[in-house]
Amino acid sequence: MFDFVIIGGGIIGLLTAKELQNNGANVAIIEKSSVGQQATWAAGGILSPMRPWHYCDAVNAISSISQSIYQQLSNELLEETGIDPQWVLSGMLILNDDDMASAINWCKANDDSHTLLSTAELATQFSHLKTLHEPALLRPNVATIKPHKLLAALTDYLTRKGVTFFNNHARLLVDNKNTVTAVQLNNRAVKAEQYIICGGAWSSQLIPSSVEQPDISPVKGQMICFPPTHIPSLCMVMDGNRYIIPRKDGRVVVGSTREHTGFDANTTQQAFNELRDFAQQLYPALTDVEPDTHWAGLRPATPNSIPYICRVEPYKNLSLNAGHYRNGIVTAPASAQLMADILLNKKSHLDPNPYKITRQTS
Repeated sequence: MFDFVIIGGGIIGLLTAKELQNNGANVAIIEKSSVGQQATWAAGGILSPMRPWHYCDAVNAISSISQSIYQQLSNELLEETGIDPQWVLSGMLILNDDDMASAINWCKANDDSHTLLSTAELATQFSHLKTLHEPALLRPNVATIKPHKLLAALTDYLTRKGVTFFNNHARLLVDNKNTVTAVQLNNRAVKAEQYIICGGAWSSQLIPSSVEQPDISPVKGQMICFPPTHIPSLCMVMDGNRYIIPRKDGRVVVGSTREHTGFDANTTQQAFNELRDFAQQLYPALTDVEPDTHWAGLRPATPNSIPYICRVEPYKNLSLNAGHYRNGIVTAPASAQLMADILLNKKSHLDPNPYKITRQTS
């Protein structure tokens, strides 16, 4: 029997496992497909909410703590596994924000380094972009990480540390009198003292129907990637609802759509064309280059984008860490720490109340 069984092998589940294993626990992870192949695999890897001034304190609190952790986490994983998650302090340039005053006020109030660049300064510092006719906000301390490398490093790290992985579908929770007794897989049952659901958009499907349900729904995001180019800057760019992430290897990631299509994760030609055209207009060097990769993922949306990080009452040994919407990678380290603090009955730096299923939302 394990101390903890985590259902879901995305970034939230992996980092929750890391926190618990570091505290001496015997941990297993159940993942129905390859580890991290859902929302985490599809993510861009921006280590900040794209516009934090549009989010509530509960989201920004776990985002801020996580941002302070990622560089050290990346270095630790590289040292332990030899796999580089490619943490890069790239900065983010924000164009055409519909409320620049709020953005600047938020940066000032939160000591977030920022500069409002004039069109002349933009032409000098970002000459690879199209001609810009409005000032833009530069946040130089926003970092990025490569999700595929992060997942590979974490999986290797946890395997080395003795975490058990089950590549199987968690069909249901077996319970008796508000106590989970096992997770039923296709061919066996897995037992533990405690169970944590980290299943992203699918998490609600495992919550017993007799208790109050979390409000989690899938939102599809499609993205594309251009082959290696010679764009001179690694700075990320956000323009309206779209963003561009240049990688260290010269590839250029472009995202993303927001589509309410249920659990349909198919890509579409329309989204491909829209993302390609956006990138080629903003980056003239991409005009004659075609994207070579196109994918989609399902993000777990919740009211106000606040995740659920809590025990599932009145169950004695069932918890939930899910619903991070577009900020899964951004908020994962602090979410995992809070979940571990709750499970291990430790005092947390965070107030757990905003992340409960029974929280008040407006």
